Amino acid sequence: MSMNFKTILKSFIPFLFCLFSLSPFSHSQQPEKNAKPHSIIIDSDTLFNIYHGIGIFSAEVRAKEINKRLDNLLHNYDKNFDSIKITPEADHLLLAIDDYPIMAFLPIDAAAEASTVEAIAERYRSIIVKKLWDTRKLYSNENLINNSIYSIVYLVALLLFLFLVSRLFPWLYKKVQSLDNAKIKDINLKDKQLVKSSTIVSFLLISLKGLRFVLTLFAFYLFLTEILHLWPYTRKWQLQPLVKILILLVFYTALYVVLFKSINSLTSFMKSRYQSWKGTKIKTLRLKSVDLLSAERTVEVLILITKFSRLVLQILLLYFFVTIVFSLFPFSSNWSGQLLNYVLNPVNVVIKAIVDFLPNLFFIIILSAVFRYAIRFVGFIFSEINNGNIEFPAFHREWAMPTYKIVRFLILVLAAIIIFPYLPGSNSPAFQGISVFLGILLSLGSSSAIANIVSGVVLTYMRPFKIGDRVKIADTVGDVVEKTLLVSRIRTVKNVDVTIPNAMVLGSHIINFSSSASEKGLILNTTVTIGYDVPWKKVHELLISAASECESLLSEPKPFVLQTSLDDFSVAYELNAYTNNPQSQAATYSELHSKIQDKFNEAGIEIMSPHFSAVRDGNQITIPENYLPKEYKAPPFRLFGINIGTKNHENP
Repeated sequence: MSMNFKTILKSFIPFLFCLFSLSPFSHSQQPEKNAKPHSIIIDSDTLFNIYHGIGIFSAEVRAKEINKRLDNLLHNYDKNFDSIKITPEADHLLLAIDDYPIMAFLPIDAAAEASTVEAIAERYRSIIVKKLWDTRKLYSNENLINNSIYSIVYLVALLLFLFLVSRLFPWLYKKVQSLDNAKIKDINLKDKQLVKSSTIVSFLLISLKGLRFVLTLFAFYLFLTEILHLWPYTRKWQLQPLVKILILLVFYTALYVVLFKSINSLTSFMKSRYQSWKGTKIKTLRLKSVDLLSAERTVEVLILITKFSRLVLQILLLYFFVTIVFSLFPFSSNWSGQLLNYVLNPVNVVIKAIVDFLPNLFFIIILSAVFRYAIRFVGFIFSEINNGNIEFPAFHREWAMPTYKIVRFLILVLAAIIIFPYLPGSNSPAFQGISVFLGILLSLGSSSAIANIVSGVVLTYMRPFKIGDRVKIADTVGDVVEKTLLVSRIRTVKNVDVTIPNAMVLGSHIINFSSSASEKGLILNTTVTIGYDVPWKKVHELLISAASECESLLSEPKPFVLQTSLDDFSVAYELNAYTNNPQSQAATYSELHSKIQDKFNEAGIEIMSPHFSAVRDGNQITIPENYLPKEYKAPPFRLFGINIGTKNHENP
């Protein structure tokens, strides 16, 4: 009983739709402005749109109910769709089949399309009947069997095509590889070889491989699109664009890889060609007898340019590849335009900035030229002063080049101050902030450097030494080899270069051995200690004689001796001699000491050290034997005037 009630209720509900179509309320409805369309669909195909509802049913609910009825009718294989009729009712037309209502046509529907109710009812009936028959035929067993046969035929055709391709192209490869110079000749232009036959053969092989790859992709594309379009279950799928996208993606990727490798191969080929052209097509660039650019250097430059060009081409290739790939997919199609803007916008900004900067650039070029010639003029003046062609009172020649460097620095600073406002971005807060930040860093980190520079300037005008002078700065003795605003470099007698900051030089005492050596002579002195038993005049004579025999010492002014101290057991004699070559002090001292030893040994005078006692113990004298007379004998030990240890000695 309950089942019958449910069945009756279920069959009764569809008639509610028609019931409302008969109500006066529904007929009195007015067309809505800008009504939203709701589609009537069969098998995913839109037949027409519904713009207005009926009674309490909105247009959306009305469209859903009609779609539900059409779907039920489509799956009822017992119905003959030609039985769908239009039945006139009180104020509307009803579309139904065997007392099964499908939809009602109201004047409001006709008003929405500016037509009559009868016209739209007949037109919609024709559309619905045709679509129902077509859909039933599409899903019929006969059609599915035919589609299966066509699918097998397409698959066999694809396999046959792949088989033919796998046979044909290897045969073509062998034919191309068998070509020799008799069939394919080199391409020459005026006895110059442009392209070798082997290069042409390689190009043909690459072209055939590319053609095979393209044909294979195209065959798969045709097969997939036809199969998907053949079956009713997949013909509405949006897979054809996706398959097309995937195939294009594979194609563009393969093309990118081929082009990328081609660029690398071309770079390697050009590098080998450059090496082979060295000395023939690429020769040393000469200007008269001066070699401006050797062939080896030219080859290196060409290889560097080729590598840079390869990098640029690979970056551009990658950029275009990524842009094309983005344009393939719907979700990233806008990215390609944005990616292009990422490159074009900075380029436009740079070009606009360059164009706007041109007036300032011309002004900077003119200022640079003026300051350049000003520096050259100042350099000419100071070089003439340095050469002695121009003289100023109280301005020494050695001040010329240091002063020129200072003036040149000041001119460059003045030029930077004038040019700075004309630089691009100089007025921007970022540029000014960075300038202040760098200024603070330089101020905090360059205090010692500034101190050395100031000390270098002071030392320049103090003239304590010049390059080549033998000096002593603190504990360092050597020749001055370099003077800069920051440091002074001293080379010691052991050929050790010592770098001394100018602030330390200025704060230390400086001994210059060379400043008066050329005019007055540098006095070298050495001290010997001789016992009181030797006459001092004899010692003076021997020391002066030793100094006069030294070649590196001057004869005028004459050397002299000073007795600097009278010690407990000996007298200290200081020999002073003049030299004009302070750089060889060590060698001069060595020669002088050897001469003093020779002179004193020849005179039979022993150079006593104040640490030895004057009491003799009878041992052999310390003078070398070749200076002693043949009859020399070691003296005995004397005690109170008695010789102890002799044969004539008598015990008390």
